Amino acid sequence: MVMAGTANLARSNVDFPLSIGPVLEALEEQVVMLRLLSEMAQDHRGVAVSIGRENPYDGLAEASVVATGYGPDSVAKVGILGPTRMDYPTTMAAVRAVARYLSRILGP
Repeated sequence: MVMAGTANLARSNVDFPLSIGPVLEALEEQVVMLRLLSEMAQDHRGVAVSIGRENPYDGLAEASVVATGYGPDSVAKVGILGPTRMDYPTTMAAVRAVARYLSRILGP
């Protein structure tokens, strides 16, 4: 599992007013993120969204996750974890675009 941009989460206390600590702990505990990504239900476009308290891990109660599969069998996942106030349509489009790009690069 590769994660990038984690430091961006801590740039503002507006996004995570209680504490960024639980979110960072969830990211550090990779099995939590792997489990969450594997359990998230995808919509008809293949994108999964989990917002705030919908996340089964309490540490992510102030965060949202937008993810989708990529590659030949869409087993690998790419996603964004951010504040619940994120721009969901733009984030979902960006995640889909990156997944399509990765699928083309990794394709047969």
